[in-house]
Amino acid sequence: MNKKQFSTFDEPLSEQDLDELADFLDDVPDAMTLEAMDGFLAAIACSPKIIMPGEFLMHILGEEHAFKEAGQAEKYAGLILRRWNSIIGQLENNDFFEPILLEYDDGLTGNEWAIGFLSGVQLGEEHWEELLEDEEQSDLFVPVFLLAHENSPDPEMRPEPIDPEKREKILALLTFTIPRIYKYLAEDRAAYAESHRKSATFERPARKIGRNEPCPCGSGKKFKKCCSGD
Repeated sequence: MNKKQFSTFDEPLSEQDLDELADFLDDVPDAMTLEAMDGFLAAIACSPKIIMPGEFLMHILGEEHAFKEAGQAEKYAGLILRRWNSIIGQLENNDFFEPILLEYDDGLTGNEWAIGFLSGVQLGEEHWEELLEDEEQSDLFVPVFLLAHENSPDPEMRPEPIDPEKREKILALLTFTIPRIYKYLAEDRAAYAESHRKSATFERPARKIGRNEPCPCGSGKKFKKCCSGD
């Protein structure tokens, strides 16, 4: 999608916002970590298949999660959507992308970010095949694969040991390859959006949603002020 979605959520997250969102995700049993969520959202932003909040929020928070109250949904779903828009803005306007990485006792690893990115790719399924099968461009995924499979239980999937110097280079490479992936798939996103332009911006349930009902995207706002398309 070649423009920011949900202009209400355009403001980038502050450090306090990130801390609150990280704590919230840590308290949700099946939710992704903040780092994994960031990689996941980067893949959603790049995806040649347009994936809307009603679908991807469920994957971030877990299928069984339900917000306790509308205010909580508006706050935390809003923070996630703001980060999504921020990622789109970075990728649309820059050749450099700054991922959110969590620092553990052994420093920044990027493992969870890369795993989250591949989880986002899985939602697009066959729509990513053109890029993955492009012999000249598929190397854009190398840093993602190296980090995602570093601790794989399958020894055949694990890369050679990554020392601190090599990790630094891989993480630096990641910041440049993600914008290239985004730009490579720009025409595919536009074509997908055009083919679905008469559809709603989310998968509609069987019954029609009232304009004053909560929006099913999870933002906590009324449908008329969020995804109705008005």
